[in-house]
Amino acid sequence: MKSEKTFNCVEMKAEIQERLLREIAELGEEEARKRRAERLSRDPILGGFLRKKNAMQPEAVHKPVV
Repeated sequence: MKSEKTFNCVEMKAEIQERLLREIAELGEEEARKRRAERLSRDPILGGFLRKKNAMQPEAVHKPVV
């Protein structure tokens, strides 16, 4: 007997995408990009990963990941 799913990744992806599109519409592309970069840098998991990744890149190629 199958158990009922409590997590739907397709639904979660659609909700996140809708939230990001709404953010762009409200703030504009540039401001929304800046806020996403700030959120990523403060994230306890992704922030550390991005700092390590950016530290490994040559300075001339160093660009924030958004």
